[in-house]
Amino acid sequence: MLNQKALTILLRGITLLGAVIYLLVMNQLNDLPVDAGDGIQHFSTASESWEDHRLFLDHWGKPLFTLLSSPFAQLGFSWYICFNILVFAFTCLVVFRIFSYLNVSTAYYFFFPLLLLVIPDYTYCVLGGMTEPLFGLMIVLMLLCGFRQHWYWFALIGSFTLFSRSEGMLVVILALIVLAANRRWKAIPLLGVGFLVYAIAGWYQIGLFWWYFEKDPYAEAIRYGAGTWHHYLDFRTAHTGILTMLLVPFGAFGLFVFVKRNTIPRSVYLVLFGIGIYIGVLLVHSYLWAYGLRGSIGLSRIATLGVPGLLTLLLVGCHCVTRELHMLPKALAALLLSLGIVKEVGELEYPLKANPLEEIVMEAAVYVQKHYPGAKICYFHPLIAWKMGYSTKDLDSGIEQRYFKAQPFWVTDLPEGTIIIRDPAFGPLEQGLPMDFVRQFPEMVEVKKITTDKPYRIYNNEPVEVHIYKIVKQ
Repeated sequence: MLNQKALTILLRGITLLGAVIYLLVMNQLNDLPVDAGDGIQHFSTASESWEDHRLFLDHWGKPLFTLLSSPFAQLGFSWYICFNILVFAFTCLVVFRIFSYLNVSTAYYFFFPLLLLVIPDYTYCVLGGMTEPLFGLMIVLMLLCGFRQHWYWFALIGSFTLFSRSEGMLVVILALIVLAANRRWKAIPLLGVGFLVYAIAGWYQIGLFWWYFEKDPYAEAIRYGAGTWHHYLDFRTAHTGILTMLLVPFGAFGLFVFVKRNTIPRSVYLVLFGIGIYIGVLLVHSYLWAYGLRGSIGLSRIATLGVPGLLTLLLVGCHCVTRELHMLPKALAALLLSLGIVKEVGELEYPLKANPLEEIVMEAAVYVQKHYPGAKICYFHPLIAWKMGYSTKDLDSGIEQRYFKAQPFWVTDLPEGTIIIRDPAFGPLEQGLPMDFVRQFPEMVEVKKITTDKPYRIYNNEPVEVHIYKIVKQ
């Protein structure tokens, strides 16, 4: 009996441990941040929040993520990534609790961490220091609370998703429907607790009670373009994973059986809630990208927000199918799934190496540091600050992540000797330095142009080259 119990515990935890070790090792072996844009920005917000408390209410930085990750960020970028690895581990442990409560077989404990790991965009978000994994953790926590009929906790956690990601508005709406369908009227007011807490914090810190709406950074976001309605479907294997997609038919049928046979009251609403988050995020962002709204750039990783909940429910459904099978088909299915996982792990692009654009951006940072020590430096690509050893929010470093907004006074007001680093990825839009604007200023003297002979394409079709300018007054 003891040996059987020990074996069960081992099988339930061994792949989780292996996945965590893999993430920790890749975190150390990566040559640069996995997400050299938003990931560094989120790190900078978290690391500087202890100095500038207003950053705890930075809408773009995701306030709840900033709050929870900030202690890790104080120790450096690698430790900051460890926060997300911890989020991954907790996500798996919460799902294990769901499996335990629903009497799901041990095999699914074994496979869940690996199936989550081999979803390319999800692992990208974990190792990139992105905010999506924390949101996914909150969704599976809500599922656990729902299945266990802990509706007050369900509502309370849901109320704070607003400050984990802006997609939390969808969570609150769907959570309200679930609570109403289960006649948990007393729990419904708790859906407003998170908003109230942060509204009071905003009133105290920045003098705005309604800052959640008034400080929305996406209201006037840059338009990057537009795409097709089926964009996210085209990239489904990136944000959902090949193996997860293969499990959908079995999981969907099994969930139908689960809902029909389960003794948990109104469990259908929880199943629809978990699946609805994933589908809802897809639909909302498909709409935003189709019309180029609210700064949408069609990033496939956005869809991972609902993936942990979706995968959890699919495996619950698969359990309802496989429990009816004999040992031989179960063993064959486990073998095929294991081979698929081995293949997918081998195709993950880690440890990460710099692409041609990132190589010349870091080369530019090294060049400027070497040839212009002590100069005021204006840049935009977050990788420049990272390579120089600063955060993008560090206002005392002498380097500034400046938004020129194609306004002449932002250039003419710069002091003599200021260095401007313009990269092709952020230069035209975010930095506000399109080349036709730059050519209007003779005081912007180009001192270095760094190019690459390696094939690479920028989304805006600009040449792959970094320009370094020095302000020389006439």
